[in-house]
Amino acid sequence: MPVTVAEWDATPGLHEWIEGEIRQREEAARDATAGPWFAEHPEASWGEEKDAEIIGQGKLLAVLAYERNGHLNADHIALNGPDYVLRRCAADRKILAAHPYTTDVLNPSYGPHTAGFGCETCHDWDGITEGRGNCDTILALAEAYGLEPAGETDVEVIRA
Repeated sequence: MPVTVAEWDATPGLHEWIEGEIRQREEAARDATAGPWFAEHPEASWGEEKDAEIIGQGKLLAVLAYERNGHLNADHIALNGPDYVLRRCAADRKILAAHPYTTDVLNPSYGPHTAGFGCETCHDWDGITEGRGNCDTILALAEAYGLEPAGETDVEVIRA
């Protein structure tokens, strides 16, 4: 049996969940060897594959085997070091701050249904926030932190 949902996301507490995910990544990044990290690729003879090394704060962090298609896991790890994670966390907090929500809302289009809260930035209706729940920006940010969107086959959308 399909689950019925409104066309907007009425998930309360999503800001707090995202903040918790940001905090978890920040703590891990602060506890890691300081960056910047970089991948060191030793010279190889023609047809020979060499392992790559991840270096951070002047010391060897890991030796990684060369991967298929000429790409190294080391390159990915180096590009996602603690300095990058901390910058990303700070940017995501700015996104959260730019999309605050309030429970002082108006029913959308004066209809009978409301999510009980809305984004003050995206759901502004002539100076009053409509109760449309989380905005697309917050939903996209939550998806980046692993929130799974509802499957299309098990959701029936209603227009409230």
